[in-house]
Amino acid sequence: MLDHFENDMLVINDDANSDSVQTGDSSRLTTVENPTLITTTNHQVVKLQLNATSSSHTKCCVCRENLRDHAVKITFQDRDFIFFSRNIWIPEVARCCSGHLINNLLSKEAVDQNKPFSIRYQELSSFDDPRDLNDDECCLLTSLSKENFNDFVQIISSSAIRPSCNRSIRTAVDIYLCKLRLGISNRLLACMFQIADKQTVSRIINSARQAIVKSFVPDNLGFGHVTREDVIGRHTAAIARELMCGGDSTDTTIIIIDGAYLYIQSRNNEFQRKTFNLYKKRSLLKPMMIVTTTGYIVACIGPFMTDFNNNDAAIMKDILLRNTDHILS
Repeated sequence: MLDHFENDMLVINDDANSDSVQTGDSSRLTTVENPTLITTTNHQVVKLQLNATSSSHTKCCVCRENLRDHAVKITFQDRDFIFFSRNIWIPEVARCCSGHLINNLLSKEAVDQNKPFSIRYQELSSFDDPRDLNDDECCLLTSLSKENFNDFVQIISSSAIRPSCNRSIRTAVDIYLCKLRLGISNRLLACMFQIADKQTVSRIINSARQAIVKSFVPDNLGFGHVTREDVIGRHTAAIARELMCGGDSTDTTIIIIDGAYLYIQSRNNEFQRKTFNLYKKRSLLKPMMIVTTTGYIVACIGPFMTDFNNNDAAIMKDILLRNTDHILS
């Protein structure tokens, strides 16, 4: 996505003439919680207000010390990761000390040390048609290859969802998958896909979710979508059959059941207490994943609260006692 942005980027230097607000003390910098749309100059370019690091050639953008020998540019992988995970924009010309790198990528300490140096207005190119994305870009945004994404859109098109004046079915699915994968704000999604406002994006996400739940999920998730014979014949690894059944049995189903973590935030105090995990020291929900030994997802039950009452054993006992999703049969 950043490659698309940078094709038509307006480069703004960190000097007195730049359209940015700088401070030497990052603790006093008012950061932008969500990149904000400032203005639209035409149908292809949007101007965003972003938290940005320094782009100086003389100071490290991580520790802000003077650069000496062996200064290196930040890789696009690190710039992508920090932009999506920390909401911090690293300009393409930014450099850092070589000591911050491990195998040519920023170390975990360097990523955590990265802080905004200025709030800058950046002109970036926007998305017009998701079909313009190449395979790598499609995978970055949606986690699907372009071929798989096209197949997915075909399946969703058979549901009740219809194109509108604001978006096509393809764009609606793309926005929904981007939201799931990247967790970025509706305002930024509106900028990326040239949607009028974040309220419209919210309606698009809801309509896409309803279509996916009705037309895709029942045929691809849950114990009813796959037969026992398919699990044994097509989704059981040979090493698992050897370890669990001595290699002789061909009529035994082997599955793996484990709780996954979904980190969340909530302002509801009672809900916070029920979702606070003492082991992870964070609020989270726990869906119980049921997969085969080849990694094929059979079912996902939950999500469940994660306080001290809800460990994996207690959740599994509850699932079996209630015969959730007819697991016993």
